[in-house]
Amino acid sequence: MPRAKQTVLEYRTYDLPADFPLFVLSGESWRISPVPSKRLHIHNCLEIGWCHSDSGSMILGDQEVHFAKDDITFIARNVPHTTWSSPDTYSLWSYLYVDMEGLLGSNGMALIPDLSAFYRIQAFSRLILSPEQYPWAMPIVRAILTEFDLKQPGYKSSIRGLVLHLAVCLLRIGSDDAQGTMDKSLSLIGPALEYMRSNYDQALSMDQLAALCHISPTHFRRLFSSQMGASPLRFLHQLRIMKSCQLLRTTDKTIAEIATQAGYSSLCCFNQHFKQFMGCTPSEWKKSNVKNRPSLIAYNGWLHAEEPRPDDL
Repeated sequence: MPRAKQTVLEYRTYDLPADFPLFVLSGESWRISPVPSKRLHIHNCLEIGWCHSDSGSMILGDQEVHFAKDDITFIARNVPHTTWSSPDTYSLWSYLYVDMEGLLGSNGMALIPDLSAFYRIQAFSRLILSPEQYPWAMPIVRAILTEFDLKQPGYKSSIRGLVLHLAVCLLRIGSDDAQGTMDKSLSLIGPALEYMRSNYDQALSMDQLAALCHISPTHFRRLFSSQMGASPLRFLHQLRIMKSCQLLRTTDKTIAEIATQAGYSSLCCFNQHFKQFMGCTPSEWKKSNVKNRPSLIAYNGWLHAEEPRPDDL
């Protein structure tokens, strides 16, 4: 079922360790609410999920799909999505956030048979793999989680081998199968998304972004808005405000310095956009108790199972 146009798209970023870019969220607290969120979100890396119990639904890009116990999900960094459980249930999950290329390194990447398809998996895949149709998926993910949890000698080498195995199995599925595993529209705007993430602090024009995708500015603007639930300009401001929140939380830089580093030419413009997204000024936000601000969690990673907010009810 096509989703209604979203008014909010959250960008959640995870600081993956440079030497071993894998982050795990698991345990009994990771139960998903049966109340659907009105906000979709995207990540800065590939999300791999394992549903341990119950069932529910997900919005993946422009599709609503269903999941069940022992399904494995692969959601790329460019795919807007959200998850909710079936009525009166709280499905239990484990999540891995991973940069597969960084984890495998040059030696592992040399063993990948199709690099272009591999890059599409990281950037555009949206898969739900059932144990009946893909019996290899859950055992591999379970083995990665076990290695990460136990951390026995050589566990990093073992995980790298398992991730390579997983990547090859994903390549066998193909990026354009009957389940619609890759959204062609998202693939088309992918170069612009990647460029915006790396150059959010620069002055970016619609013509420049459209040229990266080899389409007209009008087509690019329409396609971007329909797929991301936000215009290219709004998405760019979301990236900038997300970065400014990180800097406000983790550095002693002045607000003027942070505004410049986030890509704003004037403090007035920065304050205006910050209040639009965060509901208060940068100075008010910095002084507030960050633990009581759900927007901080939304922009800086999902560190606790999300409960429905008042506007979701």
